[in-house]
Amino acid sequence: MLKKAFALVLALASAVSLAACGGSSSSVGHSLETKETFEPITLRFGNQHPEDSIAHAADLRICEKIAEVTDGRVKVDLYGNNALGDYTSVYEECMIGTIDMAHITAVETYDAKMSGAMLPYLGSNYEELKKAYDPDNYLFSVVSESADRQGLHTFGFFCEGFSGTLTNQPVQNANLSNANKDCLVRVPSLDNFTLAERRLGFQTSTIAYSDTYTAIQTNTVNGACGMPPNLVYQNFRDVTEYYYHYMMTQEATQILMSKKTWEKLLPEDQEAITKVIQDECAASFEIAEADDAKYMDILRDLGVEVVEFTDEERAAFAQDCRENVWPQLAKNTSQEFLDNILASLE
Repeated sequence: MLKKAFALVLALASAVSLAACGGSSSSVGHSLETKETFEPITLRFGNQHPEDSIAHAADLRICEKIAEVTDGRVKVDLYGNNALGDYTSVYEECMIGTIDMAHITAVETYDAKMSGAMLPYLGSNYEELKKAYDPDNYLFSVVSESADRQGLHTFGFFCEGFSGTLTNQPVQNANLSNANKDCLVRVPSLDNFTLAERRLGFQTSTIAYSDTYTAIQTNTVNGACGMPPNLVYQNFRDVTEYYYHYMMTQEATQILMSKKTWEKLLPEDQEAITKVIQDECAASFEIAEADDAKYMDILRDLGVEVVEFTDEERAAFAQDCRENVWPQLAKNTSQEFLDNILASLE
């Protein structure tokens, strides 16, 4: 009986060893893939953006360029405007590999640092944002490591514009922080927005986004924050009398790939795809700044009073926010994370 048991153990050990060798062989086989042996693949790429947005246009260019730089080995099919699901579900499907790529708002459920690019007054102008979002800077390195732990490969931050506050009435003390604005506005139910908007001096409500238009129309609230000018025009132009371009938060999305998909690619294709996407991210600042100006002019033409602030006023907003709001946000990330971001901006 003992001999039989021992033989069975040996057989099982041998089977496990063979299976392990088989797995290792497969992995090595992939690492030895060449351009000649690589089987072309088609990736599913989901975004959350309307077809007329600057982000969707960038994604179309990315698809075209990836096919070009990989000589057709990697093709990408784009599914825009939440066609594959909302950003939370797409994010999670990328984590497990059922969706290959995404251009979405990063989900902070698994690590609040993922939304670091949307910190209030991370930058008070586009030049500061370029520095904050640089792939060689601190923020990207932390977010990239966090994404990796979640089964994701992130390429960079895509800037879609600075947000402001739209209202149906004039705002008091508009150019001062921590001064009563005598105005109730809808905010997204995230501390980044709620705490920063309150610090400016607004009263806040977290009613559902889908109810916001009617709420402004009926004076249940007097306005809303957290949207760049293009979204104000697209969704709220008929209930907007004033637009205050505080440039408080950034509409900053990320372009991600499932690690399972990433690891299937040839090293040279990984490098080429990274350059394509990071080039589009780098170009997004000028495109977004021009888009902000374009839609503020359109809003003016519609009769909306657009209020912009001086560099000095925005710098004062930023300093006040970093000193008084950021410490409250540390509970979601860490004080060290926020301190290192500030240090990286100097």
